[in-house]
Formats: sequence, structure tokens, C-alpha cells
Amino acid sequence: MKRGVALVTLCAIAFGLTYADHAPLIPLVAAEFGLSDVEAGLLSTAVFLSYLIVTLATAGWIVRIPPKRVIAAGLAFAIVGAALFAVAPSYAFAIAAKGLQGLGSAVAFVSAQRYVAGLYGARRSHFGLGLYGAGFPFGSAVALVAMPALAQASGAWRSAFAIEAALIGAVLLAWLMTPAVAASQPPGDIRDAFRCRNCWWTSLQHAAGFGLGLSAGTWITVYLLREFSLPLTVSGLLGSSLLVMAVAGRTGGGWLASREHLASKPTMRAAAVAVLAGAALLALPGRPLALALLGGVLVGIGVGFPYSALFNTAEASLPEAPGAAQGLTATGGTAGAMIGAPVMGLAVQTYGFAAAWAYLAVVALVAFAATFAMRGEEDFR
Repeated sequence: MKRGVALVTLCAIAFGLTYADHAPLIPLVAAEFGLSDVEAGLLSTAVFLSYLIVTLATAGWIVRIPPKRVIAAGLAFAIVGAALFAVAPSYAFAIAAKGLQGLGSAVAFVSAQRYVAGLYGARRSHFGLGLYGAGFPFGSAVALVAMPALAQASGAWRSAFAIEAALIGAVLLAWLMTPAVAASQPPGDIRDAFRCRNCWWTSLQHAAGFGLGLSAGTWITVYLLREFSLPLTVSGLLGSSLLVMAVAGRTGGGWLASREHLASKPTMRAAAVAVLAGAALLALPGRPLALALLGGVLVGIGVGFPYSALFNTAEASLPEAPGAAQGLTATGGTAGAMIGAPVMGLAVQTYGFAAAWAYLAVVALVAFAATFAMRGEEDFR
């Protein structure tokens, strides 16, 4: 079981790379293609629009295919997307390459969730699920640090994407040696998830978690670069702390949930409060670098902490179609990232970074209020 959890987490890290590989290189990519901040933000939208469409189209039935096979296919799409971005002759071509990366992650996500559940069987899978979920922000954090360093070492941002494609290829080879888990045959499908009110609430919560995390991760490097005049590589390194703390949040939240130390709805509320506090520090006029970094840390913890609670609440909300419920939950985070990155880009371009961080605070406040209307995992026992 440990080997299976480790390898599926490695796959999550690979997909996390594709979410943020372009983010720290926005100044270089934008300069070559002549992009505005909004157009640069649309690179993230391309990933998550593709993810959203594919997840809605496949979440109800893809769990009927052995998950090992599905995840391998997702990694293959991620490899092709990174390779195509490396040779993109135009902005439109780059957008299409990011769309392929999103497709790869989408086909694998729900199957990987069910893979973890299959490894654990009747035991509580919260910690394993938290580790798997932590792989995504960890991969994105690695991208914020590694991509500028690779671009600087090779003298071109395109080389960084080519190296990324090779690394994901190595992950695919490792994944082919993972233990297999049988496919599930749930009686329900995505139509049942659409009729599940609590599944929509978990979708909203994930928009305030994963959605805000990726939106903030897209712009944190540029924020540090512009606001504090730091070098690109240093900005990427410091900005990655936001996503590193999301890793800690997802792992810690899963550990607490597995031992039933903290119920699901209090977990979600604590997360929203952390994001609110972090956004306030990031937006504070004249804040020193240390306070800005603390703000990023709080946002990172807040967006990661409720992951396990959310997906297990979704599963409990619709036991006849757990994959579809988790797929709908995932689309909330996807939509949040898809909308959030360009909205933050527009806010930065029009009003400055304070407005961009205010967007995070508003979404977190809505998520906090929503916890009083929804049911947590414990309410279904």
C-alpha cells in the first residue's frame, strides 16, 4: 500500500508541475509573445477550462476503467503538452499546449482518488488522500523554483519546458511499475452528482481552496518581482513558500481527519480564516517583505488544509456515485483557478496587487459563510 500511495503522489507532483510551470516564466513568455497581464493569466485558464470540460464529461464513467491505465494516459497527455509548449511558435499554440496538460490531469484525477480508496479498502483513507492531494501544490511549488532556474541555466525558457516533459516521462515509467487496483462499478453517475446539493457546496469550498491556491500561485512570483524588486529566481523561490505550505496544509489536514481530531466543517472554516488573514497581509500598504511572506504562508495553509475533508465529504454525500461526486467537487476548484488567474491579472493591470489579494479575501469569506448551509462528512454517518 505504501508503494502505491508514494507512486500516485509522485504522479500528482507531475501534474502539479503542469499547473504552474508557466507562472514564474510569465515575464519571459509575455515578452516573447507580447502578452498583457490578462492574456498571461489566460494560460492558467486554458489548463483549467480543459480540466473542467473533461472532468464533467468523464467523472461518472471513467472509474469503471482500471485506474492504473487511466493515470498512465493522463501522464502521457501531460508530457505531450509540456513538449508542445516548449516549441510553441505563437500564443495560440501555447494556449492549446496548456489545454492538453489540463486534459491529462483531468482524466487522471478522479481515477487517482479511487485508486487511493482502493488501496485502503475499508480503512479510513484520509491521510493517503491528503498525501496524494499534497502532491499537486508540491509540484507547483517545485515549478516556481525550478522553471526560472532551468531557464536561466539553459538560456531559454523553452528548454525548461523540454526538461519538464522528460521528467514527467520518468514519472510515467515509474508509474507503470505500481501495484494495480481494480476498477469500481458504481450504480450512479454525474447526473446524480448534479442533483446532490451538498456536492455543489463541496465544489464551492474547493473553489476557495485549490482555486485560490493556483490563482495566488500564478501571481505570487510576479508580485514579489514587482513589489520588492527581487530577481526572478529569488521571487520564484520565495513565492513557492505559498504552495509548500499548501502541501503541509493538505497533509496535516488529512492526518487530523484520519484520526478524527477535527470535524470537516470546522476544518473548512479555519481554512477560510487563514486565507482572509493572509490576503490582508499581502495587500497591506507598504508591508515589509517578511509580512508579505507570512501572508503567502497563511494563504498556502488555508487553501490546502480542507482538501481531505472536502473530498471525503463529497464521497459521503453521494455513496452511490462517489467518483462523480468527487469529480463535481474537483470542478469547483478548477473553475476557481480558471476564473481566478485572469481576474487577478485584470485586477493587477487595472488597480494593482492590493485588488488582486482582495479577490482572494472575498472568495474566502463566501466559503466561510457557506459552511453554515452545508453538511459535513460526519453528518452522513
